[in-house]
Amino acid sequence: MHKKVKEAKLLKNFWGNHLPKEENKAETNGGKIMSKNAEATVQQENEMGTLPVGKLLRKMSLPLIFSMFVQVLYGLVDSMYVAQLGDSALTAISLCMPVQYLVLGVGIGIGVGVNSILSKKLGEKDEQGVNRAAGNGFVLIWIVSVVFVVLGLFAMEPFYQLQTDIAEVLDMSISYSRIISIVSFAALHQVIMERLLSATGKANLTMIPMLTGAVVNIVLDPIMIFGWFGFPALGIAGAAYATVTAQAVAALVGLFLNLKFNKEVRFTGAGFLPNSGIIAEILKVGIPVALSQCLISVIAFGMNNILLSLSAVAPGIYVIYIRLQSFVIMPSGGMSTAGISIIAYNYGAGNKERIIETLKKSIVVNLIVAAVGMAVFLSVPELLLAMFNASDAVLEIGVPALRIIAASLLLTTTTQILTGFLQALGRGTDSFIIAITQAIFLLLAAWLLSLTGSAVLVWLAFPIMEVLRFVIGVFLVKRTHQNQIMKLEAMA
Repeated sequence: MHKKVKEAKLLKNFWGNHLPKEENKAETNGGKIMSKNAEATVQQENEMGTLPVGKLLRKMSLPLIFSMFVQVLYGLVDSMYVAQLGDSALTAISLCMPVQYLVLGVGIGIGVGVNSILSKKLGEKDEQGVNRAAGNGFVLIWIVSVVFVVLGLFAMEPFYQLQTDIAEVLDMSISYSRIISIVSFAALHQVIMERLLSATGKANLTMIPMLTGAVVNIVLDPIMIFGWFGFPALGIAGAAYATVTAQAVAALVGLFLNLKFNKEVRFTGAGFLPNSGIIAEILKVGIPVALSQCLISVIAFGMNNILLSLSAVAPGIYVIYIRLQSFVIMPSGGMSTAGISIIAYNYGAGNKERIIETLKKSIVVNLIVAAVGMAVFLSVPELLLAMFNASDAVLEIGVPALRIIAASLLLTTTTQILTGFLQALGRGTDSFIIAITQAIFLLLAAWLLSLTGSAVLVWLAFPIMEVLRFVIGVFLVKRTHQNQIMKLEAMA
């Protein structure tokens, strides 16, 4: 056990229940000084190393899974309402995914960079650095927002003309993506507001803007799409307006929470002055994250073009699969994120057993969840597609497609856990290799299978890709285990 942890326990035992009540008042013992906040941090770290792994995983992952569930529900409801407009609208939404993922990917990259630098400055007790990290994060967000406005105004039409000549699909895609791009500042501000809360240890508060945004989107979707309560029926553009409005509301809620509860961050004029050093630090952390996220845009763009060459409705099936699959991989995402913190802490503490136990239990839990999801996909694909008002043309391709893709769900969730393990041990390059592997193998396999002319066989690309990605993931994890975990044991 670390010296600081021991000191914290001695201090707590010495003072007992007679500690000063003032939250920020320093406590001393033999010349040692520690605030209550510092003691709480030590106790939290101690819990990471002592609480039973299963209980710790549940405690840390459930709030994350809930937040992810809200986000998944957000997209699912949006797609279900849009599906009521017909197959062309569902295809258009699929074609718009690269633009949406690009906006969110850039936002997440900047947000993670700000999170990392701000947390570091907090640890260093550099108040000015904290404010500069937050302020320069906003500067980057504003610059990116202007870029997306330009793209929305001038790039959407040629971008979609490269993919389809179906007039209805083309018009819907341009309309939806133009709104998402021009008003991208809403999504970008929502992301950074949530990251500021997370960076200062207020992760639970991030659920509030997420939940608020989801509720607003669900309420506004039918009103704006179909023209309820006297509102003009805007069709697919209404779905886009509902989305950006919900994101703007969530961003405002996040701003309120930061101003009200996030006392560590001060929005000062000096903090917003561009600082090349701070910006460089943010980008150093954020660019690899953004690139990994943006690979999803590349995959969506490539798959949409391959699928469009086979069937006009196939991209609609792709977006349905993405929405439904998210419910299955959501627990693995929450467990992976929680596992990163647990594994990283215990790696620093030299506790090999807890690292391996965390990895094993995460995999077991997610295999169970994935097995249930796979059973649903295999047994009732017709019911799943019916939620999206599927036409006969969609059912003809969609039913076998969902069953084929279901075969890869066990590997999908397991590889996600392996990726989190690598990230926890500082193997960011290895996790990026897995992300690139996904893009290359999926698109290559899908293109080769599309040469058969079958809109059903092309879905075999998903299990093929997952097998190859899993094999590479296992190899990288074994190498990391040998190079880092085994050496850790030897050093102990």
